[in-house]
Amino acid sequence: MSRDLLSSRPGTVLWGWLPGAVDRPVLSVEPGATVVVDTLSHQGLMRHQGRDPHAFFASLGVDAADVLDDVHALAASDLAHDPAIDGPHVVTGPIEVRGARPGDVLAVHIEALEPRVGYGVVAPRDGGPGPEALRRVDDRSRATTEPAAPGCAFRPSLGVLGVATSDGLRRHSARTGSFGGNLDLPELGPGATLHLPVQVPGALFHVGGPRFGLRADAPGTAWDGPLRATIRLDVVPQPRVRDWGGAGRRPFVTTPGHLVPLGLDANVDRALELCRAQAFALLAGRYGEPRAAARARLEDAEFRIHRSGYGVHARLPLPDREPVGATAA
Repeated sequence: MSRDLLSSRPGTVLWGWLPGAVDRPVLSVEPGATVVVDTLSHQGLMRHQGRDPHAFFASLGVDAADVLDDVHALAASDLAHDPAIDGPHVVTGPIEVRGARPGDVLAVHIEALEPRVGYGVVAPRDGGPGPEALRRVDDRSRATTEPAAPGCAFRPSLGVLGVATSDGLRRHSARTGSFGGNLDLPELGPGATLHLPVQVPGALFHVGGPRFGLRADAPGTAWDGPLRATIRLDVVPQPRVRDWGGAGRRPFVTTPGHLVPLGLDANVDRALELCRAQAFALLAGRYGEPRAAARARLEDAEFRIHRSGYGVHARLPLPDREPVGATAA
């Protein structure tokens, strides 16, 4: 299969917004293609940081030669960004997956996430003003221990993954829904697969919000940093999705060991209800578990708010059976 490299630069990114159906693809690939995306963090670009990556990172002890050229290019561009209106995330795309149609499911396999620089910034997750600290990566597999930013482990993930919606509208980069968006889920790291219901021809996939990890001892704080993401894009056709009994209508995640159903809603009670319904649909529909056994599994499941006010997820042991109509997805 093909392997395309997509950089994040003016012309291939939106800043603070998720692409819509009116946006022209910056890359077009066949189903099954592997795409390597050099994602960008918003750190060093925000207005309260001076929109001057050189000065911002110098203030944190980073040499000028270690600041990415594409960060400088975006900062120096005429791409407008108003933090009072726009979201913080730099979102790369959209990528057209040729032949994908509404009713299909796009299976986004995250094969690898590699840091593009040896440091990240620990700061508030919403991109707003707040205490900022540098935290370095020693060997690209774990973080050094630095008093300025304790509590971080190197566990890279992608915060923003989505497809365009049929209404054609762009959405704020902090939004979530059936299209994906700012899922902000630590499980979306190497080895995970995000399943997204295709809503427009070509899917128009997009990615952003790269993260080195989350600060465990400070809720609402993330360790942001640019990642080189290797992603394979498969399409599950609509007839096979129908065999899942409705489980493909909303996003869900699988990892090597777990099934992660999602409930996405601003109301936490509604999000919990959606998550439970999705979990049952996946167990009974996609994996063909007897309905009584699926209900019993949900009684023991732990449901967690993964982004306060935006979503609930559960981590269920992956069923010991092949999905209905099993494919590579």
